[in-house]
Amino acid sequence: MNIHYTLDDSAARLPLTIRSAEGVLDRAGELRSGPGIHLVEVTTQHMLNTGATLLDELNHYFDDNEPSELDPYALADCYANQNALEDLWGRLHDAGDSLVALHEVAALFPASYQRDLHFTLALTAVGFPAFGYVRAYQDSEGEEYHGMVVNLAQARPHVERQTGEFSLSLLTDMIRYGFFNHEAFLLAYADYCAGIGRGSDRLTDRLKHTLISRGIAWYLSYRHDFALYDSLMVLDSEESGSDRQVARVTARVTECNARLKNARGKRILDDLSGELYLDYESGQEHVPDQQGDMCLDRVGFHMARTIAAAHGDSGLRAAIEQGPDHFVSLYNALAAPAIWVEAEEE
Repeated sequence: MNIHYTLDDSAARLPLTIRSAEGVLDRAGELRSGPGIHLVEVTTQHMLNTGATLLDELNHYFDDNEPSELDPYALADCYANQNALEDLWGRLHDAGDSLVALHEVAALFPASYQRDLHFTLALTAVGFPAFGYVRAYQDSEGEEYHGMVVNLAQARPHVERQTGEFSLSLLTDMIRYGFFNHEAFLLAYADYCAGIGRGSDRLTDRLKHTLISRGIAWYLSYRHDFALYDSLMVLDSEESGSDRQVARVTARVTECNARLKNARGKRILDDLSGELYLDYESGQEHVPDQQGDMCLDRVGFHMARTIAAAHGDSGLRAAIEQGPDHFVSLYNALAAPAIWVEAEEE
C-alpha cells in the first residue's frame, strides 16, 4: 500500500495571521481554496447545520468587530486565545513532516497490495469543537477521499484531559501516532478489505473485523508509550502483571466473547457508501463499520500487543493478509483467556 499525504495548515495560518478586513480581502483566494479550510468548512457546516463559510465569518468579524451570533467557526475563542494559538501553530509548523509517520501504517499491509491511498492532513484553529475528526466521502464517480483535521484550539484541554499534563512532545505524539496513524489505519484497513473483496454481512464477522482493525489501530497509537495506553484504558495497576491487571483483561475478554456468541446467526445491512463522519473527541461515531465499543477496542489492542510482542510487525501483517480468524488464532496460541471461536460450539 502506498500512502500519500498533503499536510496543510491554512485553516490555522490564515485566521491567526489575518488582522483586518483588508487582510480578509487580500487572502480571499486562499480562504476559498485551502484544502484544510475546505475540510473544516464541510465538517462544520454539516455538524452545525449552517451554510456559512470561513470567509463569510471572517468578513463579519472584522467588519463588525465581533463574531456572528452563531459563530460556527468559534472565532471568538480563536481570537481570545490568539497569542497562545499562534505560538502553538508556529511550533507545529516548524515540526513539519515530523508530525506524520504514516509509513508505519503502510508497512503493515502486504507488499503485493499496491493500492494508492491519499490523505489531506489539516491543522486548524477554528471550526467544529473537537480535537480531531475525519471526513471520508465518495464522489459521484465512486472515487474516495479522506481528510483528517486537528483543531489546535482544543489541543491543550484534550491532552491535559487525557494525560493530566501538557507538553509539545505529548501533543506531537498524540497527533502523529494517536490520531493520524490510528485513523489512517482504520481507513486503510477498510480500503484493503474492499480491495480484496473481503466482506461479510454476518455480525460475528463484523465484530471480528472490529477486533483486528481497532485493535491494531490502538496498537499503532500507543506502541511508542504502552504505559500511557494502559493508564487511559484502565489496564494499569500498581504492579505490572499483577492479579488486578490480569483480572481486568480477563473480564474484558469474557465480555467480548459474550458479544461474539450473541452475534451468531445475525446479519447486518449497513450502507457504507456516501459521506461518513467521525468525531474523534468521541461521543459520536458516525462511521457504520466502526461499531466497536470500548470492550472490543481494549481486547483488540491486547491481542495486537500480544501478537506483536511475539511475532513483531510480520505477525500483524500476516493477520491483516489472512484475516480476522488468523488474528484470533495467533492470539489464542499465545495467551489466555482465549477469544471464542465459533467452530468450537457448532
